[in-house]
Amino acid sequence: MDDLYLKLVLEGNTSKFSYFIEKYKGMAFSIAFRIVNNREDAEEIVQDAFLKAFRSLDKFRKDSKFSTWFYRIVVNSSLSRARNKRPELSSIDEEDITDVVVESVESAYSSLDLSDQKKFVHLALEELSIENRLLLTLYYLNENSIDEITEITGIAQENVKMKLHRARNKMYKILNRNLKSEIQSLL
Repeated sequence: MDDLYLKLVLEGNTSKFSYFIEKYKGMAFSIAFRIVNNREDAEEIVQDAFLKAFRSLDKFRKDSKFSTWFYRIVVNSSLSRARNKRPELSSIDEEDITDVVVESVESAYSSLDLSDQKKFVHLALEELSIENRLLLTLYYLNENSIDEITEITGIAQENVKMKLHRARNKMYKILNRNLKSEIQSLL
């Protein structure tokens, strides 16, 4: 369907670009927000990314899906904005990852209702580095393949796999810590 609308827009029916906006605005916002961690900045980035995509539509080579090409624009714009902001520090040390207890996270997490689960996931994502938030968002929320993530981010495929694995471990560690803290505060 993207190809049909792409053809129509390139033939001069620019109003058909609204198809792409409606289809991709949600995930574009999620990606931008996970990188810049600011709603207003994310909204601005997405608007700018759609404008860049529209202006560069004739340069889209169709060697990848439109979504992959567009999300790459969103990622690059978001990373540029994030670099101009204060540096972000990760609160999780690499060597602490090995003692993650996945079972306790899963059991505590599954006992929460959906809104509390979303709250804990959002809080945990905020503690991750920009790159880790991006990788987890692309893989789990957007359901991109490793190949697509490689194309969107420019990170080598083996590095994507390794970084995604580390990001999941960090996420488990943060969830484990936060859930333990929540349980202790209830007692």
